[in-house]
Amino acid sequence: MLVCLFSHSDYAIRPAVIFNICLLFFIYSPFTIHAQDPVRNETAELLSALNASTADRAVENLYLHTDRSFYSSEDTLWFKAYLLDAALLIPSRKSGLLYVELVTDSNIVIKRTMLPVAGGIAFGQVVLSQKDVPPGGYYIRAYTNWMRNFDERTVFKKHIFVNKAADKEWLISYDARRTREAGAERIRMGLKFNRFDGIAVGAREMQIRLTDGKRNWLKNNVQTGVDGLLDINFELPQKADLQKLAIDIMDMRKGEGNRRLQVPVLLGRTEYTDIQFMPEGGTLIANLPSRVAFKALSEDGLATDVEGSIYDSKLQEVVRFKSGHKGMGYLNLVPQPGETYSARILLADGSYKTYSLPAVENEGVTLKVNNRFDSDSCEVIVRSTPGLFPADRTCFLIGQVRGLACYGAAFKFRDGSAKIKIGKDILPNGIAQFTLLGPDKNVLCERLIFIDHNERLRIKVSSNKTEYYQRDSISLDIEVTDKNGTPVQASFSMAVTDDGQIRTDSLKEETLPGRMLLSGALKGHIEDPGYYVDAAADAQKWQHLDQLLMTQGWTKYEWNAVSKNGGILPYEAEEEFLVKGKVTNMFNKPVAGSGVGLLSKKPLIVSETTTNEQGLFSFKGIVPADTAVFFIQSKNKKGKSFNVGIEINEFQPPVFAAAGYRTAPWFINMDTLLLSSVKRQIALKSVQQKVTGGNVLNEVTVTAKKIVRDSKNLNGPGEANVIIGSEDLEQRGEMTLGDLLEKKVPGFYVRFTKSGGQEYRIRDMTAHLIIDGVDTEFFKSEEEPLYLYLKKYFDYYTAADIKGIEVMFSTRYSGRYFSTFIHDPNAKITDNAFIEVTTYGGKGPFLKKTPGTYVYRPMPFTMPKQFYSPRYTPGSIADMTDIRTTLYWAPNIITNKEGRARVSFYTSDNPGTYSLVMEGCDMNGSVGLKRERVIVKRNGLLNGL
Repeated sequence: MLVCLFSHSDYAIRPAVIFNICLLFFIYSPFTIHAQDPVRNETAELLSALNASTADRAVENLYLHTDRSFYSSEDTLWFKAYLLDAALLIPSRKSGLLYVELVTDSNIVIKRTMLPVAGGIAFGQVVLSQKDVPPGGYYIRAYTNWMRNFDERTVFKKHIFVNKAADKEWLISYDARRTREAGAERIRMGLKFNRFDGIAVGAREMQIRLTDGKRNWLKNNVQTGVDGLLDINFELPQKADLQKLAIDIMDMRKGEGNRRLQVPVLLGRTEYTDIQFMPEGGTLIANLPSRVAFKALSEDGLATDVEGSIYDSKLQEVVRFKSGHKGMGYLNLVPQPGETYSARILLADGSYKTYSLPAVENEGVTLKVNNRFDSDSCEVIVRSTPGLFPADRTCFLIGQVRGLACYGAAFKFRDGSAKIKIGKDILPNGIAQFTLLGPDKNVLCERLIFIDHNERLRIKVSSNKTEYYQRDSISLDIEVTDKNGTPVQASFSMAVTDDGQIRTDSLKEETLPGRMLLSGALKGHIEDPGYYVDAAADAQKWQHLDQLLMTQGWTKYEWNAVSKNGGILPYEAEEEFLVKGKVTNMFNKPVAGSGVGLLSKKPLIVSETTTNEQGLFSFKGIVPADTAVFFIQSKNKKGKSFNVGIEINEFQPPVFAAAGYRTAPWFINMDTLLLSSVKRQIALKSVQQKVTGGNVLNEVTVTAKKIVRDSKNLNGPGEANVIIGSEDLEQRGEMTLGDLLEKKVPGFYVRFTKSGGQEYRIRDMTAHLIIDGVDTEFFKSEEEPLYLYLKKYFDYYTAADIKGIEVMFSTRYSGRYFSTFIHDPNAKITDNAFIEVTTYGGKGPFLKKTPGTYVYRPMPFTMPKQFYSPRYTPGSIADMTDIRTTLYWAPNIITNKEGRARVSFYTSDNPGTYSLVMEGCDMNGSVGLKRERVIVKRNGLLNGL
């Protein structure tokens, strides 16, 4: 506990009475005040209520360290998640489950998985197969169920690109120009198509569509010139969603694999530049000096530079302004009573545009904070209009850092202003939020500043050699200390990537320190978040950081949380994976004391429980596999199913807002650095193919396959011997599944066995039925004959229930099914065939006639896999078969009590420069980041770390 008493005479501009209480907390706990002054006690009670609310809400901050941001098709994205309590930067005590999504630039979720979190840590991977993840821009998005109770900015988002590096892949460069004809706005787009090998995509027939995702506004077949040029001219559809407007391009040449690309129409119209003016503290007050921050955004939602002047209502110029970093800046203004102010800026086309500033209030309070570079204190200046507060009324200044109330001051206005000097040493690292409250405890003003004590973990990386070669062993010694040199035990992740194949830009990358201390508490998109990492060491960056906080600063720790303390938030914190549900009778009333059984083969689980008085039940201690299926059955006292309903609390995925800005795909207007990286990838793969003989494969023509939408086919949709699609089922109405198979699947029949029984066969193989990825035989009792058991399903389902049927009988397609569903060690793959049925319900083999049963397929559960890193013997020859992009990925580096750890890996066949990025935290409030370079030479030239 730290109690600081400031003398009011040291900090007053004009006579004022100020009482200060400074409280610094490192854990949620009650505090004591060594004074009985009622005002001080009132302040302490306010701080105590705020911290109780913070502890109760326990907002989480989440960061994912990925091995890189630029990938090729068929790569694997590796990540480590750090889930911390936002206030204390210790492992979150709330959540034990994490959800990770891969989302397109159009905000469509294409992959979703859940992971277990232990001690604030989780790691996993996402396979970027071209079948599921075609080349393009994506977001990797992560959150917990508990985070859904708070602002969406708590959700972690990172933009990545996925490319397909090949000589024949296309590059597109284009520019858009606007004209106005007969009062209509027209867009002329000049596009140039080239392959990566430099050959123009000339004389190529293409189909183009102008679309906003909901409607096609133009459709036409066109042809590129011999030089790959294409000119598109169209009227801008004003009723379209211009933020999603794009040109969809499809290659019409046969045998090209149905190549399809989308080019966003990035208009960049200067007249649609938007500027927001934000007075410090929130409001312009007449006759009180105000610092006004501003930020300018282009039509595409990204920062743009502006300059102009502020005018009063008489069109007299008051002050000039000009943006600095990323369209931000601020100006000083003394608003006059009854005045209105506007800003006039000069646009690139020579025209002007006018914007209104916030209205001037006749009375109120302003809050100004000077947080000077390289100063050990900050200065808070409070001003009010005359007579606003009686001399005997007390106001309060509260300081919070990361939601933790650690500073309090009580004061009384006597002559309209006060100045308070606050030592930064009583404020922890991160965003400090100063809030001014009136005598009624209502918020009057707020202001954010950044506190940086340079307390990040010190990470030293030492190499075992002074020079490295191809296929050489690299051993790195890691030493971690705090700023005082004391060894630190901490958890880290490390990625080492080949600079020759991917572009790395530290300015654009969000980091663990940046996320936990800065960006995780700000609204809006922060451009170049890495720029602010070392702002405390650069006076200009420090000013830019202050402008960022004045424009995008609005923390997620809301003041009304105090009044909500003890309230129930809608989304529960999930400490672990649970199978939860409710048993109800035919009148939808809860059934207490009902037995409930849970069966699963993967993982193997047999468990039972009983419903409580509300009819609720839950199964704990389950770690599901990536394709888990649970059969849940209610039982009466005799252990038999009875006529009740079972409801399962299935995860309902949230719908998040799309990004407020647009990014061009990786293949459009590619910059020189990225282009050289991709060309290097292509060249390396070409050499690798020649070395490994990959170039002897003849080019094949890919024909379109019949696809069953939402199929759970283990081989992938359309990978089967026989496919019955929706078009085959539309006219079959009430035809049963059994009849469909007899008519549409050659070789499907019922055979009489020697014992007098019957069985379903496909050719000479036993038929097995899989519905929505669930093996129907899993639920069969040992006594029931397989034929009679399957007949229930063949007779129950009709064509109207089914989206598609896929039949696998050749070993090419049946192999994965055999290894997944057949557990008899004496069984042969050639004796078994499989029928995969995809239903509209998608819930598996659920027969409505079977009472008290439920088939539950939870979201895929991802368990971390081991990153493959080869080991070479001394003298191993670099033959270009090893061209890894990510050389090394280690998600679980733990330093010992001496703060030390060691990692080792091998270089690849590609000489050049490798980038090393290491991030981590001690799980006790401190975070760290380290970047290094490793140089690998081909001919033994001097190089090192």
